Formats: sequence, structure tokens, C-alpha cells
Amino acid sequence: MHQRKIWIGSTMLASVLALVACDERSLEPGAAGASAGSGAGPGLVANSSAAGSSGVPSGAGSTSAGSSGNAGSGNNTNGSAPVCTNQQHPDHMDKPCSIWKEWDADKDASEANCNASWLTGAGYCLESCGKCNGNGNGNGNGGSGGGSPGGGTDLGPGPELPDVSGGQVYWASRYWDCCKPHCAWHGMPSCGADGTSRDGGDSACGGGSAYACYDEAPRAVGSEVSYGYVAVPNPSCGTCFHLQFTGTGQHNPSDPGSQAIAGKHMIVKVTNTGGDVAGNQFDLMIPGGGVGLNPDTCKRQWNASDLGPAHGGFLTGCSGDHEQKKECVRQKCSLIPAGDARNGCLWFVDWYQAADNPNFRYEPIDCPSDM
Repeated sequence: MHQRKIWIGSTMLASVLALVACDERSLEPGAAGASAGSGAGPGLVANSSAAGSSGVPSGAGSTSAGSSGNAGSGNNTNGSAPVCTNQQHPDHMDKPCSIWKEWDADKDASEANCNASWLTGAGYCLESCGKCNGNGNGNGNGGSGGGSPGGGTDLGPGPELPDVSGGQVYWASRYWDCCKPHCAWHGMPSCGADGTSRDGGDSACGGGSAYACYDEAPRAVGSEVSYGYVAVPNPSCGTCFHLQFTGTGQHNPSDPGSQAIAGKHMIVKVTNTGGDVAGNQFDLMIPGGGVGLNPDTCKRQWNASDLGPAHGGFLTGCSGDHEQKKECVRQKCSLIPAGDARNGCLWFVDWYQAADNPNFRYEPIDCPSDM
């Protein structure tokens, strides 16, 4: 069973919580023990020195002073040049940023959208609208779709986290089955069919009214840091971990998406278990990431018929080179309800770079206050 960190005042103690899981077994690192259908379960022991060295304080979701742009403004905090982004307005995520220049070509100056404060004043489509020249931000996609909410294109680097060194290399799969998460039976939230109102009923995957909450989709808090939620074998619910991606893929070491996120960080909170999750694996909740063993619940909740293969979801159902696959996934994200869930799908394209089962190193960490 995983270990969970407990903070008492300013002192952190490592303590084993005997939280009921699938097989109620406690595993130390490297110990043999199988989760259902998956092989050895991970023994994630809270290491106080490691966790303490990289703990994120309350409010860690705010960007680093002096280094990051004000979210939504396009201007940074120290008065230097704007961060040159091409983040599309949320109401038009299925269109490239170039639509605003095309609109301007048919309108007089009083109607020109590229000069509208709701567009450029909020930091949308700055490069396509000629408000700045690309300055190496790295996450904008020119006029071919732009960044997305949660993509981190105008957030600066985010919280400062040290590199994760040593330890085993694990890998991150992806899923979103719309079911009430396991940990919602142990005090964590579940939601109604709208994905936002809290619902403590039985799981929709068993005919009940409770689904996964959309605010458990991943989101960027900076160009280098994101938050997310994971399923692991024998979960210690509410435990958080700091991941850093190695730049390689589990099944394809040269996976271009995995290479693109080398060195990036995530802080993830454990909310679910999984009978098909292996001992060296975290299953990251990503809308459109595959419905796994529950093929019908998301189709019913989203009124969608094509959610891609059960394992791998949209990305696995797309073909072509890496950029073509990313654009394919971006288009498929429109099948997911607008808001946090769709933004989490677009995050997969823009921040996560459609990485396919990337490898990472991890360490326990205190959960940020805004997760």
C-alpha cells in the first residue's frame, strides 16, 4: 500500500495509513505483490527528506515573481516585452488564430477584432494579430490552432521545483472513464452528470448518478509545471507526488511527445485505483485519454460515439506524424463538453505535447493548497 505524508505544524512525519484498498496489502519498495491483473504494486514510501526539499507551499499555483506573465494579460510583471502567445479564445478553440486577421480583412477599423480589448487585451492571438513577434515562448502554434486554456502558453514557468534525482523510473499512462473515482468513497469528491455539481451517489459506471469531476482534468500552472490526478494500485487517497519527465517513452523510447516534455514537472494527487494499473505506472486522468474497462459511461455522459480506442483514446485513434496526430487530437477534443474537461484534453496537446506513455521520476510532496 502507498504511504502518505502527514504534516504536524511545520514538521512532516512519514506514516502508513491503513486505507482499505483492493487487496489490503502494504508493500515496501521492491516488494513482491500483485495488484489485480497488473503485476507488482508500487511501494511509494514517503521520504521526508526528499519531500521536504521540494515541498510546494500554499498558493504554489501562482507564477514565480519576476519571471512569468500575468495570466490572460500578455504582459509580464517586470514591464518588459509581452510574452508572444497565440492562445486562441476559449469560444473558438476549433479555429486557428488567423481567423481574426481574416475577419479584419472584411471589416472596417471600427469592427476589427484584432484591435478589440476582449481579444488582445486578454492576451489571445497576439502573434497572429501582429501585436508582437515570436520571442521563443515555445508553446504557441502560430496560426494553426494556437495554445489552449491550461496549455501554459502565457503563464510563465510556474512554481520553482527542484529536479527529481535518483529513484526508480515509472511511466504515465492516461485514461478518463467518467466513473466515480475510488477515493470518492473515502472522502474525496464525485460529481453529477454535469461534471461540476457534487454528487455522492453510486458510480455512474454501475448505474448510479456520480461521475468523475471535470476539475480533476490536468491543468498547467506554468509552462514547466502542471497539476493532475492519478490512479495507482492500492492508493493512499489524497497523497501527492512530484513527477519530472525524463524525455523518453515507456514503449517507444524515441516518442517525440515524450522528448518534447523532457524536464517538465507535474504535481499529481491520488484519487483512484485500477485493476489494470501496473506497479511501475501512474494512470493520469486526461479527458479523451481512453475509457479503459468502462466503455459506455463517457459516451452516455458526453453524448459522443467515437472516443477512440479504450486504451489510449484519441491519440491512439489518430495517424500520421507527430504534428498531424496532435492536430487530430485537438479536433477530437471538441467532442468533450466545453470547460475544464475539454481544456484538459487540449492541455494534452499543448502542454503535454501528446506524449505517449512518457517516463518520469517521482518523489512524495505536500499537496498544494489549490489542488
